[in-house]
Amino acid sequence: MQCLDFRRAAGADPQHLEPAARHHAAACAGCAEYLRQTLALDQRITAALRIAVPGGWAERPALSSVPGLDRRRWIALAASIVAGVLVGTLLWVGGPRNSLAHDLIEHLAHEPQALAATARPVEGEVLARVLERGGIRLRPEAGLVSYASSCRFRGRTVPHLVVQTDGGPVTVMVLRNERPAAPVSFDEQGYTGRIVPAGPGSIAVIGTAAADLEQVTARLLAAVDWLKT
Repeated sequence: MQCLDFRRAAGADPQHLEPAARHHAAACAGCAEYLRQTLALDQRITAALRIAVPGGWAERPALSSVPGLDRRRWIALAASIVAGVLVGTLLWVGGPRNSLAHDLIEHLAHEPQALAATARPVEGEVLARVLERGGIRLRPEAGLVSYASSCRFRGRTVPHLVVQTDGGPVTVMVLRNERPAAPVSFDEQGYTGRIVPAGPGSIAVIGTAAADLEQVTARLLAAVDWLKT
């Protein structure tokens, strides 16, 4: 089961997931968090539907002046409004993070040739041009850069690099205009990734389970100099 299929199933009925969906949630940290948030939302909506209405509320003039709006219908209307606000809040908080991770994975799918294990560095002129266009400088401690390209991502041109590590090739995306409030980790479609605030934006590091992303991320954060702020 893919992450998109799981989230559709969880969004429809998180309380009664099929075995395949439960197995996916157990193996995918991102979807497990999505399920946790969806279940929490269900609980909030249930609590909203059970809100006690103070005595005499339905008899207030503001309510009785609305034709056909009795006490039970008013409670249902109020609960619907509360539930709508909660849904909007969850989507606002959880949506951007999930969407950014998903977009990064989708971008990688368009350039699979970049993720080749090699000891051959990218041409110096190519790397210099990509770094200059991205407004950054890369210190030598970043490691061997085997791929460099100026890619369109979310309507902007960003540096897309591949750094060779002991755990295999790791993709590095320098996102000047994407800055999460806190570091984000995700695990989707066989890739593990981290998005960390850096400079005026963030740096996304994506690899496989064999790569030590925490160590690679720390190395890249120290190696990237932002020339434009």
